[in-house]
Amino acid sequence: MRKKSGHLLVIIQSVIIALLLIYLVISMSNQDKIDSLESRVVLLEEFNSLLRHRNDSLSLLIQKKRISGSVPPFLYRKQEEELKKMGLHNPVEDLRDDLVTDPDLIKTSAVLGGKMGFYFRDGIHILNKRWVFAYFEDGHIAGAMLLRYIIDQQGNIEWEVIDEIIY
Repeated sequence: MRKKSGHLLVIIQSVIIALLLIYLVISMSNQDKIDSLESRVVLLEEFNSLLRHRNDSLSLLIQKKRISGSVPPFLYRKQEEELKKMGLHNPVEDLRDDLVTDPDLIKTSAVLGGKMGFYFRDGIHILNKRWVFAYFEDGHIAGAMLLRYIIDQQGNIEWEVIDEIIY
């Protein structure tokens, strides 16, 4: 519901700005119109910059809120115990932590200045003691991948991408 009201607010603001611009264009001389429009362009560019900054800030807040997701029910206790024996203290969190630090596994290129990454920890699902399904994005495009992981004798995690899809 908030998303709709936010979009509605932006639409209403845009309509008001458009109506004001139309009024100004109709009521002024040509040079006044040019001067006024140039100043309006500057104001709109500043407003656009402010909105982009606000959007980026809100995106970061959303990401921080989603980081504390629940543990998916895929990994059974027996599998979790086996992973602990292999050197992981908290298998779900250890696997998530390791994957988040390795965005180079994502082969899809980011767009519009974004950076691909595994930003939502609750989007990383430990399916079993071999596979992980993980959501990734750059803020503009998103996808998911299926990964295989191996834990060596020192407890280090090695990742292999099995498949990747863009939404």
